[in-house]
Amino acid sequence: MAVPQSPSAAARPAARFDRTRRVARRVTLASIFANALLGVWAVAGSLGEVESRILATSLLVTACGAVAVACGTAIPEGRLGPLPLIGIGAAVPGFALLIAGFWENFGLDLLWQTGATLVAVAVFAAFASLLSAVDLRGRYRRLVPTAYALAGSGGAFLVAVVWGFRPGDSWRVFGILMVLLGAATLAAVISARLRPAHEEPPPVRHCPYCGAAVEGARITRCEGCGNRFRVVGR
Repeated sequence: MAVPQSPSAAARPAARFDRTRRVARRVTLASIFANALLGVWAVAGSLGEVESRILATSLLVTACGAVAVACGTAIPEGRLGPLPLIGIGAAVPGFALLIAGFWENFGLDLLWQTGATLVAVAVFAAFASLLSAVDLRGRYRRLVPTAYALAGSGGAFLVAVVWGFRPGDSWRVFGILMVLLGAATLAAVISARLRPAHEEPPPVRHCPYCGAAVEGARITRCEGCGNRFRVVGR
């Protein structure tokens, strides 16, 4: 884990990504407060059809922002290559199509099916982006790619169902995949957090301020932004 030291006022992420992150944060927070107001309205009285659709729309906007922010966590350090950007690019039109399909009472199959497919891609990218921050050593490293494979298989199953596949008893297979996915994810996170104290901290390959590539060391000065940071165990 990189602990910043003597931060510089000039240090900041790439300007374009920083603007995108600020916009996503504002939209997500605004939708959260809108959901809260609509929830209070629902508790105090009763929501009509239009109000219910507005609440569902706000919830989908919140979900879109959460997925985009989760994908963005992997961008500064360049984890997973273009996958986080693909996830963000799929989240916006995907949730927009789902919202449009919801207001059309899901009458246009192609509309909501395409939206659901894009959302599945975005959710997978968000999950992978968050899990990619887990640092594991030795045989425990297999837990992360195993979780990726299970998540991808589960997502592909749901996409197939959206496009007309009749699963029948195959839902049991999906349930098994989800149970194994939960187990692999928990095992990966717990293994990383309960690393023995004598183990060396993981090497740092990117500056925690600007994302520039740096040499792995306990105390490093980034040549790009000039900041220093200290690497400590978790």
